[in-house]
Amino acid sequence: MPERFELRIAFRKLLIGTLLTIIPMSLASLYFITQANDSLEDTIGAHFQTMARITSAEVAGYIEERVLGVAILASEPALVSAVQSANKTYATMNDDAVAARMKRMDDLWNTGQASAEVAAILSSPASRVLLRAHQLDPRILRITVTDAKGGTVAATHKSMDFYQADEDYWKNIYSDGRGATSVTDVLYDDATHAHYIGIGVPIVEPESNRLIGTLDALVNVNSLAPIVNRAQLGGSGRVLLVRGDGTIIAGGAAGPGVNRKSEEYAALLDAHAGGEKPSGHHIVELSGPVRTLIAYADTGLKASYPALAWTILLAQDTREAFAPIRPVSRMIWLFSLLGLTLVALLAAYFSLHRRMPITDIRHTEVEANAQAHSK
Repeated sequence: MPERFELRIAFRKLLIGTLLTIIPMSLASLYFITQANDSLEDTIGAHFQTMARITSAEVAGYIEERVLGVAILASEPALVSAVQSANKTYATMNDDAVAARMKRMDDLWNTGQASAEVAAILSSPASRVLLRAHQLDPRILRITVTDAKGGTVAATHKSMDFYQADEDYWKNIYSDGRGATSVTDVLYDDATHAHYIGIGVPIVEPESNRLIGTLDALVNVNSLAPIVNRAQLGGSGRVLLVRGDGTIIAGGAAGPGVNRKSEEYAALLDAHAGGEKPSGHHIVELSGPVRTLIAYADTGLKASYPALAWTILLAQDTREAFAPIRPVSRMIWLFSLLGLTLVALLAAYFSLHRRMPITDIRHTEVEANAQAHSK
């Protein structure tokens, strides 16, 4: 009968080998799953950051399109002709005479004595061009055109005053006679009861490219909401468009009329995260407390329009944002900790029984059989 191969390993050596194998493997598993988890969280954060960039680019594109549309409108021949005709009436007047005329018109503007002049302005060919633009694009709430002195030449609606040159928006457009595109931050229009941004552009003479007047359009910002709310982030997710002071312009349940500050934006500032770079993502603690993943992206509008320091924020509870990767990491953590626990129990058992002699069962059986034969 062939001799059977037997491999004998002392219990002490087996335990030491187990300790030297399982403990490093468990610790390595814990380390690598921690690193992998951090990497996956960073990948999800980068995805949020990309979504924020896309949304910010769409918001910036929307504003640029509105500015371009207003600039094209300002080049309409009917408007240029109306402004040129209005400027000719000042040819024989000195500054004092112009100021006196503006004061007289301003004093009469909201009285019955100016009804005929108001009606003539609002029914002029230039005003009909503006009204047509308003009808084609209802997002444009009101449009006002002035001459080089600030007097109203054409409008979709009767303005509060005839003389506009003392208004900040007009001064920004006029820019000391050089002419400049001006875009205001979000404001409220009492006449239309809507929040808007004012887009003002100079009207220039085609032949000389010289500033001859201004055009100012009020654009409803509620039309930004569909752009901001386009991204879907699940139950706890929200996308916000905020101003430089953290006031929410669009997104979530708030808007410019609510005048609510963004807790997410404040948390970024507290963490010294906002403003570090055009876009990024961070995990911050909001009230609750709730750990929240926030990605942000600057719209870039401030470079061209200083009043528009707008930022897009994407925020979601980390429990929901990282839900796809949590079960796997928790399972690996569980098995690693279970392995360490078993090794610890074995070590404890060996420690408690280290003084008890280890009997070779086979030798004991041989000795028992020998004693039985001797009897």
